[in-house]
Amino acid sequence: MDKAGTDVILISGYAKLPANTTSEEVYKTLVLVVLVDMTRGEVVNAECSVVTDVTKSFVAGMIIGYNLNDGPEKLIARFDKLYYGHAKRAIETSLKMVFAKFKEIMAERQ
Repeated sequence: MDKAGTDVILISGYAKLPANTTSEEVYKTLVLVVLVDMTRGEVVNAECSVVTDVTKSFVAGMIIGYNLNDGPEKLIARFDKLYYGHAKRAIETSLKMVFAKFKEIMAERQ
């Protein structure tokens, strides 16, 4: 997909949501979707399947602008420090999947 002259791709990651939470009752699985500008490795948009708009906005705000070339450690450490919602582990698992897929795509492109 070419967006405004950039090479933007969609990558998704999935994880099981914790039992007995509203998000789990509605979605069963957390889906994290990011749009990545492959010319820079930067996340230009992000969304996850949680119930509240506040959480969606908070998660997106932490991910958008992050450069996937920097690896998952800094971003996951940021979530560990700032996110105290019940979906923390599911979000971090989904992020790891996104990073793994990004690494795979980068290897294919070389």
